[in-house]
Amino acid sequence: MDNRKKAALVGCSDPLPQSEKEDVARLLRVLEENGLATAVSPVLLTEGLPSPEEKAAVLNGFFRDPAVDYIFDVSGGDLANTVLPYLDYDAIRASRALYFGFSDLTTVINAIIAKTGREAVNYQVRNLVYDDAVSQQRYFRESVLTGRFDTAALEPSFLRGSRMEGKVCGGNIRCFLKLAGTPYWPDMTGGILLLESLGGGVYQMVTALEQYRQSGVFDKINGVLLGTFTRMEENDLKPTVEELVLRMTPENLPVAKTRRVGHYNDARAIPLGREIVIE
Repeated sequence: MDNRKKAALVGCSDPLPQSEKEDVARLLRVLEENGLATAVSPVLLTEGLPSPEEKAAVLNGFFRDPAVDYIFDVSGGDLANTVLPYLDYDAIRASRALYFGFSDLTTVINAIIAKTGREAVNYQVRNLVYDDAVSQQRYFRESVLTGRFDTAALEPSFLRGSRMEGKVCGGNIRCFLKLAGTPYWPDMTGGILLLESLGGGVYQMVTALEQYRQSGVFDKINGVLLGTFTRMEENDLKPTVEELVLRMTPENLPVAKTRRVGHYNDARAIPLGREIVIE
């Protein structure tokens, strides 16, 4: 009898090309070395385009499996929001499994929060096999597998204010806005808005932040936590996201920055849908 904890690899966003098959195999080996029996979605690696119903059916099946502890979504791109109407939110609510993803999976994470009240985790498990692998694997054992998501590991610094407290929602600045006006948008009242991005320049950041402002988000929340904005930072684009956020949010709204959330390989996990304190 296999008494190991069980994990699953899924892909709710764009299908992974066959060229990434070896990365998936390496990840499976690392997860096995860390004591996890791991199953893989049959539509994760494909040359076709799985339907949203197919991808959702696989995810629903893992949530319904009482033996599954962790569901790691390793996809990314654009398509994750297409699965949302087909997810079994009753099964997700009753499940013991914890869902992990980031970037385009922001849509799935926040839909889980909105429809079930459960937590999900902003984290890219594929970092276990990238260039910060040794540090990531140690962090994975000490924090992810134990559920000890210490906010101190995010190494936050404040740009305005000195403390924020609330339930964290958000994630990728562009992908989160896909949920605006849908039943999958979580209640942000009294919460903390997490924002990060891989692409996008100054104009894209301004228009996204303006949509949050026009939607009244900045008037409801207790703080903004900024992760990394890869293209903006690597190209030294001005004004910076930090400057834009300080300019476009109320003067009494706390704003903090962390380099430990985003698309860099040394990123840490942050549970969304959970009340946290940053100070």
